[in-house]
Amino acid sequence: MDLTSEEKMELAISRLKNLLRSKYSISSSYSGGKDSTVCVILMLEAMRQLKQEGEYVPNCYIMNSNTRRDMPMMNIYLEESLSNIRVFCAKHDLPVEVVQVEPSIAGRWTWTCLGRGKLPRYPGQSVDCSVDEKITPMQRQTKLIEDENIHEIITLVGTRASESSKRERSMRKYQMSETAIVEIDGKRTYSLISDWELDDVWSLIVSCSGSKEHPPRCFATFNENFDQLATLYRDANDGHCTLVFDKKHSSGCGSRFGCSWCLSNGDRDKSLESLIREDVDKYGFMSPLIEFRTFLQNIRFDLSRRDFRGRNVSQAGYLKVTPDYFNSRTKRELLRYLITIDVMEKERAEEHQRKWDANEIEHTDHNSLLCEPMFQYITYDDVLIIDFAWSLQRDFGEASAAAKDYIEIHDLGYRYPVPSIKEAPRVSIPKRRWFDVSKALPHDEDVDGLFYLIPETQTLYLGEISLSDALSVEPGSGWSYLRAVRNAFYELHLVDHQEVCRAALKNRWISMRKADVKRYDDIARRHDYIYKLMQSETPMKEDIVTGDDLIMSVDEYLRDNSISDEEHSVLLSRHYRKELEAEYEQDLFGVDSVVDAMELGKPAPAPKARNSTLHRVDDFKDIANQITIDV
Repeated sequence: MDLTSEEKMELAISRLKNLLRSKYSISSSYSGGKDSTVCVILMLEAMRQLKQEGEYVPNCYIMNSNTRRDMPMMNIYLEESLSNIRVFCAKHDLPVEVVQVEPSIAGRWTWTCLGRGKLPRYPGQSVDCSVDEKITPMQRQTKLIEDENIHEIITLVGTRASESSKRERSMRKYQMSETAIVEIDGKRTYSLISDWELDDVWSLIVSCSGSKEHPPRCFATFNENFDQLATLYRDANDGHCTLVFDKKHSSGCGSRFGCSWCLSNGDRDKSLESLIREDVDKYGFMSPLIEFRTFLQNIRFDLSRRDFRGRNVSQAGYLKVTPDYFNSRTKRELLRYLITIDVMEKERAEEHQRKWDANEIEHTDHNSLLCEPMFQYITYDDVLIIDFAWSLQRDFGEASAAAKDYIEIHDLGYRYPVPSIKEAPRVSIPKRRWFDVSKALPHDEDVDGLFYLIPETQTLYLGEISLSDALSVEPGSGWSYLRAVRNAFYELHLVDHQEVCRAALKNRWISMRKADVKRYDDIARRHDYIYKLMQSETPMKEDIVTGDDLIMSVDEYLRDNSISDEEHSVLLSRHYRKELEAEYEQDLFGVDSVVDAMELGKPAPAPKARNSTLHRVDDFKDIANQITIDV
């Protein structure tokens, strides 16, 4: 039987009340979008009703993950809404804590893409960036809360089956529905509105909107009205957004707001383009974000922008040679564009303030808002971690390249506008090859890692490295680093590029897990090994037109001096044989039988089974009744 929007709302609130009566804490993920807004509205109303009925209400949570690159207008609306939620909960004495989290350094886009060179997630690829930037930080925070809380936590998510066929398949795979709480590896998730249509979502939002003269048709909630949210969705949908309609005339007010240059939602960001098209005075400041996104999209298949230095080393001591990452030139180019975009936004805000002061623009709330920069994507801390990554990977022959660019753009007026380029044609990815870096691994005396610092008489010891639970920047360290670079700006050419990563550790600007120290040292060693090979050999290639000798690039050198996948497989077999000779000396079958079996091809390891359990939501009604009777 099809339920009306009002019936779905009442049923959802009833189910939440039963969960709360069963002594579960509820945590609602909140992004500011329409679906997560509905989940928060329903959760707060269930809590308010229980409170009004004189029943016990456990502590609950509203959790937001700031990716540090969210769409600016949505981010501004979100901050205002979170403030209103705090006021609403205080007014109604609801035990709700608003928790905002950010990705760790290792999960930030600035570290993964600009620092390490990992490719952004393009259409059709897994959105592991969402895991790094949103899901993992919230799961980590939920675990901390559970450790301190007497109640187990159920997390509400605003996923709906009708959003897309892809979303429906994913929800069906994990058996997510409005009638079941899915427990995977001890984490409980509830898709409260999985059966809701877009009409139902907007119907509730409109029903909870009111004004001083006209109270809401349904009940009041944390925002007096949701006009600002509706305007964002309408403007992102070419100005069309019918909020109340029948099933035969389903609306198009389902625009999606991702990160500022999210690529996974298609060739174009239609929502952001529509916003700017609808009102350039209001949203035009975001135009550079479209240009940056388009540039990223157009270089997807440009292999001249790829780094063939793979990130994996085999058991035989060979580095995988494959174009899986952006190369140094492209990483620096992208950083320069983003810093320039930041500075241009700062200059736009200053000019807007001048017009405001001179009464050249109307004194509206939005114009007042535009007098301040609406975003900043590259911070001092970002510059530090990017230079740390570039130094580890020996990306440049100069020290502090990221800091130098930051200073030149912010202080000296350099500008790097995003160019308009044609989309690179789709090409086949070359087969992977393997380059011998075994001499870099056993701590060869001629190969430097992390443990030397200029002047050469000083040494970086493990005990001097600040250790923590994850890679992190100590508070104020980004500013300290930029100040140090500014003071030595005209002497940077005297500093070896590899010293930046050591200085960051020596000065305790950056801390890391003890288990990662050797990993980063190995990364520095193998890149230093390749760099020194290039220096000592000065490899050349012949110009096919003039016959002149030309210097090889690192990528060309690696490809020219590497072995094929098949040759590498033979080396791996020999490596395994040596390991097995010691292990199987007394084995009845001998080494040959084991190696032969390995060469026949081991089956791919089965994916690790995840502990999954389903709980029927309606079961909590009986539990809640028992608890009520006991009380």
